[in-house]
Amino acid sequence: MVEKCDILIVGAGTAGTYLGWLLAKKELSVIIIEKDKREEVGKRLDVIHFESDRVEKAGIPPFQVGQPDCIEIRDTSIAVTPDFKTEIKIRSLQTIVRLTPFLNRIYNVLESDGAIIDFSCEFKKCIFEGNQLVGLIANKKGKSVEYRAKLIIDASGKNAVIRTSLPEDYGVETFKLGPNDVMYVLLQYIKWKNPQEPHPVPDTGYQWWLLWFGPSYEKEGAILGVGQPGSFDNARLAREDFLKRMKLPPYEITKKEQGSTPYRRPPYSLVGDNFLCIGDASVITYPFSGHGVTATWMLCMIALEVIEKALKNGKELSTDILWEINVKYFRDQGAKFASLFTQLSGVLNFDEKEWNYFLKKGLIYQTGEADDIPEPNKEYEEEMSAGEMLKFIFKILGGLIRRKLSFKHMRRLLQANGLAGKIKKHYENYPDNIKEFDIWVKRAKELWDQKKVAIKNLSTVQIEYY
Repeated sequence: MVEKCDILIVGAGTAGTYLGWLLAKKELSVIIIEKDKREEVGKRLDVIHFESDRVEKAGIPPFQVGQPDCIEIRDTSIAVTPDFKTEIKIRSLQTIVRLTPFLNRIYNVLESDGAIIDFSCEFKKCIFEGNQLVGLIANKKGKSVEYRAKLIIDASGKNAVIRTSLPEDYGVETFKLGPNDVMYVLLQYIKWKNPQEPHPVPDTGYQWWLLWFGPSYEKEGAILGVGQPGSFDNARLAREDFLKRMKLPPYEITKKEQGSTPYRRPPYSLVGDNFLCIGDASVITYPFSGHGVTATWMLCMIALEVIEKALKNGKELSTDILWEINVKYFRDQGAKFASLFTQLSGVLNFDEKEWNYFLKKGLIYQTGEADDIPEPNKEYEEEMSAGEMLKFIFKILGGLIRRKLSFKHMRRLLQANGLAGKIKKHYENYPDNIKEFDIWVKRAKELWDQKKVAIKNLSTVQIEYY
């Protein structure tokens, strides 16, 4: 049995369904294969956050609080210093979503636009002709099915089943994610036994531990989440360190979940002949939060433009034609993310006392005018006026003089920021000529090799951030 289509997508998660929807709206024939049953897709993680402004930009059908897929739409969150003495209100536009109902809503939209979704259909191997990827073999409910398409998109998540199956010389890195390449996330759905007692409100973050209390679907509940690289044990020990310090009122755990999100640089190229990788398969995540859904949607909008134009002009989707996706992505969001990921190697070295100072002095979040609520930089890069830069420098100097900051860690931060600037500039000069790619990669490797491991010491564990 052979199934043919314009676009074949492997994975019906948030990445594959979104790009499939964009392409189906352009009247391209789209087939998505998904290894899980329809009712089980997204079950591993129940509640997730989307950046509200990115949802609007992506053109996602609006969320409505009270519908099965939308718990809440928030405009602020709270950051707490490690000494628990200061709470900082932050402007943070978040849509809190239940994943499985959201995906099923999008599946209905996809199918109404003519896309086909084959559930319980698992990838087995790629099909190549003349060294070009032309299709794949999958097991669909116990039967072997051959799929052929003009473009095959890997949206299969962290396992990246297509990307890691490509030949080494296909032009796309085939690395697999190891323990130091992901953030291991533990989630406990909790319910306060005495909700009248003071307790952290959603959305409250404790950045020193990479731990947070998020909104839950239960009225008097919350999600206690923590993420750390290396192992689930690292995440558990970080949570133990927090709980030893933070005396929480009584609660019961109603459900537990665990998962992981990529924590490394993406492949240098996301495209090959008849191939594109997106989502976790392409290691697209926000460096400071680990969220990746809306970041990938920005990549998908670029991909749609390139793919539609090429097919409309009757062109094959070769590496040369798809290369524009690389250029547009890496010169913009990709460059910003690469820079921020590098900056983390300086920030994560700071100790507890230094985190207290940075948060209390407004050195982590952009503060704007005196009466403004601080907010993370929406464009994921630092842009300071001369006056803001001067204030920043004075606060740093004050911290050094008063021994709130160490010269050693500030030196590491300055080195990391300097390297981040070089890496960002290099990505902004991503080659539009594919013949210059190998030279670009060689320089990129030299820069990435300079990135140093950050180390955090908690009472329960020492954690390394690569």
